[in-house]
Amino acid sequence: MIKYAAAVLVMLLIFLNTGCSSAPEKQYRVTRYLDLANTWTARGDRKRQEQKLDIALSNYNTAYKYAHLRNDLELMGILQLKKAMLYILLDKPDNASQFIEHARQLQVFEGAELSLSIKALEAKQAFEQGETQRASAYADELSAAYEGNIEKQIYYRWLSWMYTKNSLLPWEQMNQDLTQLELLKSKGDLNNIEVLSFVVYHNALWRVDHQAPETKQAIEQAIVHFSELELTNRVRDCYGLAARFYRQRGEIEKAHYFSKRQQRLSDSINISNSSE
Repeated sequence: MIKYAAAVLVMLLIFLNTGCSSAPEKQYRVTRYLDLANTWTARGDRKRQEQKLDIALSNYNTAYKYAHLRNDLELMGILQLKKAMLYILLDKPDNASQFIEHARQLQVFEGAELSLSIKALEAKQAFEQGETQRASAYADELSAAYEGNIEKQIYYRWLSWMYTKNSLLPWEQMNQDLTQLELLKSKGDLNNIEVLSFVVYHNALWRVDHQAPETKQAIEQAIVHFSELELTNRVRDCYGLAARFYRQRGEIEKAHYFSKRQQRLSDSINISNSSE
């Protein structure tokens, strides 16, 4: 035992004298679990965008395991809320409420800063329960809370419009928001591409729904955007919007063409999914 202690002391003195240390120790911060948690979170986000919700849930569970090992309270809470969102989409509200409560406990008992993220999930819950006014009010509160963050402010403003399903949409404001997000993207300052994806898709969707001006351009923009992201499921949805748009205009040949494009993409997605 004495020999072992002496050997440890000698090694310590050698490291102190030479200034040698392993990289994480020298920086006093190890990020192995954090890196793994972020990697699996990104995979889950991707699968969620592809509407492969079961795989996304599995990826989030793996991410949570590493966030838990690191004891990263905020990341743990965010992952609980991401899982809650999936359960809302899967029409399992009780499961969703359970994970929202887990996140709330992290905030109440350990001080994790999750209040705005929790409110965002509560807004989604309210909307799914038919409480559109409450959902919209929550979204408006979130938009105001992020006044200094253009990206999030726009996102929650658009969520509020989606929740109220207002027939009188502010098309000029929508154009301004879209321009701002595209500018952030062109500068490399867009933090979350999903915000732009949400806005681009709903811009096209609502213009088709309301037979609004600039619908053709909005659909084309959405097709290009989602093609660049290789989100084939959303490209398929955009071709469906194009088919509806041309059918409304009485351009049956074009409507038929885009409907066929939509079906072919659906077939390709099904084949791809069956091989996973």
